[in-house]
Amino acid sequence: MRVRGAFSYLTGKGILLVCLTVLTVALLITNSVNIHPASAQDGPDRVTWITVDDSQYDWWLARWSDNTIVCQFTTAHAGTPSELEIQKFCGDQVLNTWLTTPPCTAGEEGKDLSSCSGLYLQNTRSSLSANEIMVNLPPPVVWITVNGSVLPGTTNKWEGRPEVVLIGEEKLANESITRIHGVYGGTKFSCAGSRCPLPLWQTGEQGVMLTFWGESSYGDTTEEYTAYIRVLPWADMPADNAGAPERSGYYVDIISSQWQAQQMSSCAAIWQSFPSVEGLPAWLKNPADRASLSTSLPLHYLAAMLIQNGVVDAGDCPYGGLDYYASANQCGMEAAMQAVTLWQNQFDDEIIRTSIETGIPSILLKNIFAHESQLWPGIYHNAEEVGFGQLTEDGAEAALLWNPEFYTQFCPLVLYEDTCARGYGNLSQEQQTTLRGALVQKTNATCPDCDLGIDLTQANFSVKIFGETIVGNCAQVDRMLYNLTGASAGAVASHDDLWRYTLVNYNAGPGCLWHALKRTWEAGNRLDWLHVAANLEGGCRAAVNYVMDISGGDTHPVMVYSTSLPSPTITPTIVRATATLTKTPSFTTTPGTATPTGSITPTPSPTKTSAWGTVGP
Repeated sequence: MRVRGAFSYLTGKGILLVCLTVLTVALLITNSVNIHPASAQDGPDRVTWITVDDSQYDWWLARWSDNTIVCQFTTAHAGTPSELEIQKFCGDQVLNTWLTTPPCTAGEEGKDLSSCSGLYLQNTRSSLSANEIMVNLPPPVVWITVNGSVLPGTTNKWEGRPEVVLIGEEKLANESITRIHGVYGGTKFSCAGSRCPLPLWQTGEQGVMLTFWGESSYGDTTEEYTAYIRVLPWADMPADNAGAPERSGYYVDIISSQWQAQQMSSCAAIWQSFPSVEGLPAWLKNPADRASLSTSLPLHYLAAMLIQNGVVDAGDCPYGGLDYYASANQCGMEAAMQAVTLWQNQFDDEIIRTSIETGIPSILLKNIFAHESQLWPGIYHNAEEVGFGQLTEDGAEAALLWNPEFYTQFCPLVLYEDTCARGYGNLSQEQQTTLRGALVQKTNATCPDCDLGIDLTQANFSVKIFGETIVGNCAQVDRMLYNLTGASAGAVASHDDLWRYTLVNYNAGPGCLWHALKRTWEAGNRLDWLHVAANLEGGCRAAVNYVMDISGGDTHPVMVYSTSLPSPTITPTIVRATATLTKTPSFTTTPGTATPTGSITPTPSPTKTSAWGTVGP
């Protein structure tokens, strides 16, 4: 990885509006209803106060010699305070003095205590009180559902005329959603009760925007939600293409956090972009189970690491199974294949979890890891790149500057909350550097004292960071296209191409992508992969092979590049057909965009014993 990312708020520009024809009786469409915006949740605060018993135990540490109190503190539990509590309240020096205090035999003999040294611990008072604490109550929500008959093996192809319905949910006892409001394709609506059917009409490829919110009997409203809905007809015609369709219905695709029928793609929401109605290509899918994400790639760098750390015994192979430090030879690869397969699949659960939380396709994420690091989460290129995705300090900005939700979670772990509240862009250069460095360190699973030199807990934790980094890159792509065209990314480029641009941004950097987009736009060409990739400058063109690898060959190689400015041109070659896309592409045998050299640090210390055992001939 070489790069950074960006964030864009949804603007709703470029949405195709169409006229409504037949409305369902259950939906009241009216422009006369006074619908207030739900951005501010009006009404009473959703809090309650509960009374809890609060026990307090007062302690002091005092000198034996003169009873001088050196530290006083209070605990909330019965029993002697722990060493950690004493250290927290009194400091290291007082704790060490207390721990090294010898017995005061004079006190036991009834003699003068002035001769005793050190400290003693005394419980001075215990009390029980009742305190009130504030508890936040669950907010009301509104969900999107689709009722109808979906064809087996599909997620968006419905037979007949399905029904899109908004359903309000109130989690407080004796309360309910009393009304649902919204704006659908530019037309206001309001439904009484907690159920609101929406009219189904053909929207076109771009879909239409839906905003909606609910009112609660509690006296407040839900937050205002945004969704994009695309409805396109389909029909199975007779073999002779004559007469009535044998079967027909509608494709219904929804992009919204409130539609729980499918895993939401965060990037699709950022881009306001729908994938093809026929479904996603293999490299952008999310397998339903762990087994479907499993791979068995012959990763030569990973094999070399496992051989050097004693997991694999390749002693019968030429040169100990290694071509050089960072690559196993063919014999070494064969000896290590079992261990390589086990290793590359042990992080699948975390990849799937991250995919659900961030909306980044799990196959895409694993493919990136396989290409960048071959799933060995160590240090690369003299410590400038670390972890599964070879994160750099510049690349860390994708998850800090352009992914504000992640920034809000991560920053307080490093800086004071008041400082973090200013936003990443308003921090000082020193504070930004500190945050970037801390984030990079969180992705570094190198651990000299751990088995194999890798902290597997840290490695699993770092998967989420890379997922959030990709979200930031998606957002930067959207911002670039909006700045260039004034429209959302989904209005000017296809869904699959937007993922390709995100990979270019991640690998080659925003400068490479921006110049290619700008040259394409100024030349009056379509912002598709063929034209944009053809306008990549010389130093950026390695990103084309990178995208080809990650997409498993589902990307044109762009053999002919544009001329220099001011008249960029392109002679597209015929797109190479891909008959079958597997869920795992063929990767190069070394991680990253360049072959690792012997300068990779640190060098793990070979050992013949490991918690992994020994695998080999």
